[in-house]
Amino acid sequence: MSDNAIETSTDPSATDAQRRQDDAVKISGWGERFEFFQPHNFSFWVYTALTALGAVQAWSFFAPKAGFYADGFAIAAVLCGLCGLAWFAWFRHIDRWERQPGTLIAAALLWGAIPATFAFAMTVNTAMLGIYPKLFGQVWSANWAAGATAPITEEAAKLCGFVLLMGLAPRLVRTANDGLIIGAFIGLGFAVFEDFLYSATASAGSFGTDPFGNAVQMSFTRIAVSFISHPLFSALVCGGVLYLIGTNAQPRKIGRGLAFVATGMFLHFMWDDAGGLSGGNGLAVFGVWIVSIVIGFTVLTIAFRRAAPREYQFVRDILAPEVEAGHLTDTEVEGVLKKKARKAFEKAAPNRRSRKARKHLRRAILDLAHDVARDKSSDTEAVRHSRAEVERLRADSQLTRAL
Repeated sequence: MSDNAIETSTDPSATDAQRRQDDAVKISGWGERFEFFQPHNFSFWVYTALTALGAVQAWSFFAPKAGFYADGFAIAAVLCGLCGLAWFAWFRHIDRWERQPGTLIAAALLWGAIPATFAFAMTVNTAMLGIYPKLFGQVWSANWAAGATAPITEEAAKLCGFVLLMGLAPRLVRTANDGLIIGAFIGLGFAVFEDFLYSATASAGSFGTDPFGNAVQMSFTRIAVSFISHPLFSALVCGGVLYLIGTNAQPRKIGRGLAFVATGMFLHFMWDDAGGLSGGNGLAVFGVWIVSIVIGFTVLTIAFRRAAPREYQFVRDILAPEVEAGHLTDTEVEGVLKKKARKAFEKAAPNRRSRKARKHLRRAILDLAHDVARDKSSDTEAVRHSRAEVERLRADSQLTRAL
C-alpha cells in the first residue's frame, strides 16, 4: 500500500467511508500485484529448487519410456489436459471476489504438478508402500496402505507449496477464501499430473500391447472420478491452515481450521481406502464413494459460506465512498454479495433485457471495487471508466417494458 493511502486512513478530515475504504485496501490486499521473481525472498529459492528437483525426477521417470509409448503418452496428456482446463475454467469462475493474479495461479498449478507430485509424493509414497507389506502383510496393505499414506504425504506436499506461496505473496494470500481457491489450484495441478502418471503407466505397463487403448481407458477412468479429488482435499486443508495461522485480514479460528484440515485428510483417506472400508464389495465401494462425495461438497459449501462474510465486508468498505458519493446504492452493493438480495434485485427488473443488464452490473461493481483497490483509492482513469460502465448498465437495467 502506498504511503499516501496510509496517511489518508489517519487523516482527520477523511470521512468514515474513506477511512473504511483505506483500511480495507490496506488489510485485504485487493488490487495487489504478484511478482514471482523475488531473489531476496528465501521462499523463492526454496520453491525454485524443489521445482527443479521435481522436474529432474519427472524427466527420469518418463524419458526412458517416452520413445516406446509416445502415442499413449500423447493421448493421455491431451485427455488429462482437457479435463484440467475444464476444471481450471470452473475454479476461475468461483473465484468471484478479488481474483488471484494469473501468475500466482500458475505458480500454484506448477507446484501441484511438479514438486508436490514428483519431488515429494511419488518418492515418499513408493518408499512407504514398500514398507507396509513387510510390517503388516499383503492383505492389510492391499486394503489400507494407500489411505494410511497418501492423506499425509500428498496433503503435506501440497501444503508446503501453499506455505511457500504465502511467503511469496503475503499481501495476496490473506483470507480463508484465498486459501480455498489457491489450495484448489494446487490440487488441480497435482490431480492432472497424477492422472497423466497413471495413464502413462497403464500405457507402458502393457508392454506394447495396445498402449493407445490402455492410455485412453485409464485416462477416462481417472477423469470420471476427478470431481472428488485433490482440488477438494487441498482446498479444505489449505483453507483450514489459514484459519490456524491467522492473518491481519483473517482472524484465527483454531477449531474451524482443525475441522477443515481433518475433513480434507479424512475424505482423502475415504477415497483411497474405499475398498477396505467396504470390505471389498464392489457395490459397497461405490457407496463409500457416494458418501465421500456428499460429505466433501457439503463441507466445501460450508467452507465457502464461512469465508464469504470477510469478503463481503471488504467489498462494502472498499465501495463505501462510492455509495456515499451516489455512484452506487446500498441495494446494488448488497445485490452483489448476498444470494437473496441478488435474486430480489434481478426479480425487480422490468424485462429480460434489464435482468441481463443487472447480471452484468454485478460484475461491473466488482470490477469497480478492484480498480479502486488497485489504484489505492485514487480517482484514476480506470476508476472513472468503471464508474461509467456501472452507470451504463444501471441505465439498461432500469428500462421499462414499453422500451
